[in-house]
This record gives sequence, structure tokens and C-alpha cells, in this order.
Amino acid sequence: MRVSVGDVELHVHEQGEGRPLVALHGGPGLDGSVWFPALEPLADDGWRVLAPDHRANGRSEAGDPSRWTVPQMADDVEMLIQELRLVEPVVMGWSFGSFVAQSHMARHGSAGGYVLMGTVAEPSALHGVTERLAAFQPEHLREQVTLSWEREPTVQTPEECRQLLADQLPFHVADPEGPLVRWLVENDRIVYRPEVLRHFSADGEYGLADLRGTLRTFTRPVLVLSGAHDRTTPAAAAQELADAIPTAEHVVVPAAAHMVPYEQPEAFLAALRSFLARV
Repeated sequence: MRVSVGDVELHVHEQGEGRPLVALHGGPGLDGSVWFPALEPLADDGWRVLAPDHRANGRSEAGDPSRWTVPQMADDVEMLIQELRLVEPVVMGWSFGSFVAQSHMARHGSAGGYVLMGTVAEPSALHGVTERLAAFQPEHLREQVTLSWEREPTVQTPEECRQLLADQLPFHVADPEGPLVRWLVENDRIVYRPEVLRHFSADGEYGLADLRGTLRTFTRPVLVLSGAHDRTTPAAAAQELADAIPTAEHVVVPAAAHMVPYEQPEAFLAALRSFLARV
């Protein structure tokens, strides 16, 4: 499905029927396919899962690069909600998508509830990745993973993006040498957009803003969901965000890192279903 949000059309991955769940992908430079098959059980539960590719990501139109910003992407989400006449949607963001969801909360706050997964409270929390890379184990994968992060601001082709993510995946899971890494690589269906990864990765902050001042008065229900071993967006940094939002609860999933939906699918779905039943 394609939906106009004004100056561009967004490609939207859609499964199921019922109350809408708008799922915002990470990256940047990835697409909404990352949510599947993880969210397919919710589609079976009576949720209409809508996973848009952010502008300039996946199969969506790029538009003017000056509008490749997190606030603009949050406005795109609001326009998508209005264009599709979605009633009481839940907005869920993962990693970079959680930054877009935070911005939507601050700028619009129109969803019935929000899920922020693999998130942090403010930009400096992302700078600690450098230290965590220096201590990454197993040591024989450290150079591969470190170089993958260093290539983000200069990556040129979709093929290079695909290899970059494959090289980086051990950092994003609790068990860097477990079978999940290979499964994720083999089941990669992403349409990569290197230009938008270059755009956002230059300063290491990926468009994130500290919105805690605005969100201290937020009234809609919020679930913050973290992996206990997340090296990219640590659970402690996510707790700082949860502490600032009066309606937020924070669930930390054991034995998971940044890829919670695929590392611990049962715990992921249990936490999500529990929250969704109350919003």
C-alpha cells in the first residue's frame, strides 16, 4: 500500500484487520519488513499492523533531503494516521523508529498509546557505543563490528548496506555467535537506502533529541521495552526516559539485546499483548 503524506508517498507494509498498530522501523536506511514475522501473531489477534517505510527509506519516496528529519518523519506518521482515518492507533517505534515515535508524542500525541523499544532518553546515551565496542566480546569479532559502525557515514550502495548490517549484527544480539545472527542474515528482505544512513549517522546521534522536558506532562499510556544486554540502546538509558514520562512503564527482557522480537519472541509478545490489552 502507498499513502500520500503531502510531498511524498510512503510505502506501507500491512497485515491483519482490526485496531491499528503503526510500527516504525529502525535504521535509518532500513524498512518496515524488519517487523515481520515478529508482529504476525498480533495480526492474527485482531490487530491491523501497518509498518510504513519512513520517507527516503525502503520503497518510500525520498523527497527533499532537507526534510529528512525526525520531526518531519513524526509529522508523516500523523499524516498517515489522518489519511487512513485510523481510530485510536497504537504507535510503536524500534530503535531509530522509537526516536520518531518520541517526536510524534511531543508534536502530536494523538495515538491511543505508544511503545518505545530499543530507545534512550537523549543523544549522549548513543555516544557510549564507542566504549562498548572497545569492550565487545568475543574479541575475534570486535574489529568486524567496529568497522561496520565506522562505515555508516560513507556507505554507498545497497549491497554495502546489507554487508554492513550483517557485520554489525553480532553486536545487536545477546549471543554474538548464536544461530540467530545467521538466521537474520539469511532472512533479510530489506530494501536498503544508503543515502539516508549516511545522512543520519554523520554525528552519531541519528536525529535524536532530548524531549524529556516536553514529555514530563504526557498523559497517554507508554510502554518502554528494552533488552537487558542491549549494547546500542542500554536499558539503563531507556530507564531515564521512562522515569521522565509519568504514564510510562519499563519492561526489560532478559537474555536479549537490541533484537528483542527475534531473540525472545515469547517474552516480547507477552509484554506487548499485556500493554495492548490496557490501551
